[in-house]
Amino acid sequence: MIAHELAHIFTAKLMNAELQAIKILPIGIHATIKYNYLSLAKRSFINISGPIANLLFFVVCFILKAYCLNDMLFFIYANISLAVFNLLPIFPLDGGRILKDIFEAKLGLFKASKYIRKISLVFLILLSFLGVFQYFTSRYNISLLVLVIYFLFILKNNEMEVALMNIKNIVYRGLRFKKKGIYPVRELAVIETKSLGDVIKSMDFDRFHIIYILNENMNLVRVVTEQEILDYAVKYNVSISFKNLFEDYAKTPL
Repeated sequence: MIAHELAHIFTAKLMNAELQAIKILPIGIHATIKYNYLSLAKRSFINISGPIANLLFFVVCFILKAYCLNDMLFFIYANISLAVFNLLPIFPLDGGRILKDIFEAKLGLFKASKYIRKISLVFLILLSFLGVFQYFTSRYNISLLVLVIYFLFILKNNEMEVALMNIKNIVYRGLRFKKKGIYPVRELAVIETKSLGDVIKSMDFDRFHIIYILNENMNLVRVVTEQEILDYAVKYNVSISFKNLFEDYAKTPL
């Protein structure tokens, strides 16, 4: 488990991602990483680095076992189990995070969140059956069932769901705006290196937003409305920075 998280941390540093915290959770150690608007390939590489580390340790232990080191058997099973388990398409496991990033890049935030939640639930149902089987065949071992409950809790309360609720509230406010015809305005100034997601998190629900995008010299680059932000979020990954967004816009009109 430690080698798995160290691999994530080491790879994140190589990719210039920010390590925000190292947490001790019921399922073990977890490194919280801020991706700093990295590309899909770099984000995926950070996420898959943990399982790759486990596979490398599996190979090393397997080779050592060939030289009569029988006490390597535990490490062989532990590392291959961790690699396979973490590659399952369940959020927030590494496989689920990779799939979520791919869906966001291809489908946008709304559909990606919907699909990854459904896929996670399907695999959690399958794991729950395995957990019941484990309970009756291994002297009442409930570890797998505990993991299923934990992941269901994460799915229900994760920040991805909170971000979606924020966007839904903003969309519904737009309908109220149309009915009233007049609505208070809130202005935000944002450095172009910030992402769509950063702005969405900063929006509130009782005012219409106008966002001023500034470069590093504090000069105005562009003015956008909250509706444009939502349109961009549907089409692009919400982790994309405004700078990259406008560069893409210059090549291909939105």
